[in-house]
Amino acid sequence: MLENPIILAALISFVLGLVLSGLARVVPGSTIASAVLPIIFLASYVLTYQQVPDFPPIGATNKIFYIALAAALVGFALDLLPRTANYRKLLAAIMPLLIVGWIGFPRFAKLDIELTATALGLWLGGTALLWRLDTVATTSAERNGGSIVGTAVLMALMLAFAPVALLGGSSTSLMLCMAAVAGLAAVALWELILPRGAFGASAVFGVGGGLLAMIDTVTLITRQVDLSALALLLLIPYAGEIGARLLMPPKRFRGRVRQVLVGTLAALPILLVIAVLFLRHPESLS
Repeated sequence: MLENPIILAALISFVLGLVLSGLARVVPGSTIASAVLPIIFLASYVLTYQQVPDFPPIGATNKIFYIALAAALVGFALDLLPRTANYRKLLAAIMPLLIVGWIGFPRFAKLDIELTATALGLWLGGTALLWRLDTVATTSAERNGGSIVGTAVLMALMLAFAPVALLGGSSTSLMLCMAAVAGLAAVALWELILPRGAFGASAVFGVGGGLLAMIDTVTLITRQVDLSALALLLLIPYAGEIGARLLMPPKRFRGRVRQVLVGTLAALPILLVIAVLFLRHPESLS
């Protein structure tokens, strides 16, 4: 099994997540614990591509690393400066636009209606995703937020995007998603055992920004992505909130139990994404 590069990368990432998240519990405060998530994403990138790309990066896949790094550093600064909390929503709207612009720059030399609509959709969808992730990060467990929910949403988004990326012609994006999910699972495990609130701005923008860069790369560069399946990913950040309101009275489910259940509900749209891919591309998945 270890000869499979995907399994090996996922295993290394999981162990790294266990070690870093465990060490973060020695340090007081949640800022360092939150920074573990983007570190895992960056490490998963290095495991997948077997390199730290040169700077300035040439090629969209190389830009993913530096987008995630820059976004994580900005998020880390926001975590250290509580008075900047009001700027997080603004950043959630600006960052996806910058990512689309930088990733898609080579394609925008020959704009057409389809490409313009796709870029606009990626910007608005990315804004909705980051906006919701930031809401989860700043909301208590009783209001369907918290670190376990946020981490679960990121894991669900990557699990859902993995088959979309594979059918879009990017097997490396599949591997990156699997490695990152394994590492984030280790963080979630620590949060269940010894909560630290490890889901701040560095996690929202670092991992969220890296995921958006990966999505934009596959969508704008290969231009083979199933846009219908991709659009369904937007259900994931909101599914847990909606499901909890309908099925989970606040007085009956509290704390970590509630976060686990909300995170589970957030993962349910993955089944819908896979079903759409099977129906639309049976020959590729058979």
